[in-house]
Amino acid sequence: MKRKIKLMAEYNYSPLWDMETADNLDLDELPLSSSIQKKLSNWAEIYNQIINWDNPADSHFFDAVSQDNFEREGVNIWRQLQEELSPNYQIFYFSEKQQRLLAPEDASEAIREKEVRYK
Repeated sequence: MKRKIKLMAEYNYSPLWDMETADNLDLDELPLSSSIQKKLSNWAEIYNQIINWDNPADSHFFDAVSQDNFEREGVNIWRQLQEELSPNYQIFYFSEKQQRLLAPEDASEAIREKEVRYK
């Protein structure tokens, strides 16, 4: 049975989550390349920068371009995770922009949408 992993940004946590236990995963727990580990860390740090610690409910991206860039990078990381971790893992992605969980079969549509939007 494939292990299910969710890619989802969360303040001050690794962006990878075990979908069965809801545990946050250390990047070193998975067979990931150093390249994708660095991308994951950088992506998580971008998300950490948007929090308003005085009023967390008021946390948001500075503008639509920043949010689009974050989403585009998230989709790219999602695709790379699927490539690196297959066939033993299923990778899901929580889209900040859409505010919903995307299943692995949604990846090609999400990637196609980003390619069209950002050309």
